[in-house]
Amino acid sequence: MVQVQSQAKSVCFWLTLYKVAFPLLHVEHLNALGWKISSVGGGHDEIVQAGRKLAQELGFPVTQEGCMVSLKFNLDKNAKMTPEMAALLRRAVEIENNDVCITSEEIVAVTGGTPYLDVEDVTTARWIRIHLVTGMLFCAPTGAKFHLAVDERSSGATETVFFKDTIYNQTLLVKEEIDNHPIRQAYLSTLA
Repeated sequence: MVQVQSQAKSVCFWLTLYKVAFPLLHVEHLNALGWKISSVGGGHDEIVQAGRKLAQELGFPVTQEGCMVSLKFNLDKNAKMTPEMAALLRRAVEIENNDVCITSEEIVAVTGGTPYLDVEDVTTARWIRIHLVTGMLFCAPTGAKFHLAVDERSSGATETVFFKDTIYNQTLLVKEEIDNHPIRQAYLSTLA
C-alpha cells in the first residue's frame, strides 16, 4: 500500500493505491474519471452553501424536496435521519466492500469528520482510496464504481448530499447489476 498526497488546484487529500507503487496522482486524473473534487473553507454553513451553489450550477433542483439531505454516519440504529437516507445507509452497510454504482449524479459536501471512499480507476484496473476532510466537495458520476466505507473511522462524519434526481429516485446498483447496466455502459463510453 502506498500513500500519496496531491495538492493540485488548491485541493489537498490523501489517496491510497493498492498493490502497486504509483506516481503522484493529481486531481486531473480523478477529473478524467468523472470525479470532480474541490475544497472550500469556512464552517458548516459555508460548506453547505458552496455545495448548493455547485449543485445549482450543474442543474440540480436544489429547491425540490429530496434534493438536499443531511447525513451523519452513525452506526447507531436509533440515529435520527430521513427514512430514505436511513434506507440508503442500511444498504450501504449491507454492501460494504462491494462494488457500488449510483444511478443519478450526487454532490457530497463533507461538513465534519474524515470519511473515506474507494473509487475505481478503470484506466489502470486499480482502486483509489480518497480520505475526505471537512470542507471537501465531490461530485460522483453516474456509472462509476466505488466502495462505501461505513465503519468506526467514518462513524460520526457528517455530510450534506445533493441528488440530481432527488433521493426518492436514487438507486444503488451492486455487484452483478452494474456491468451490463446502461448507466455503467454510458459512463465507460465517456472515458473512451
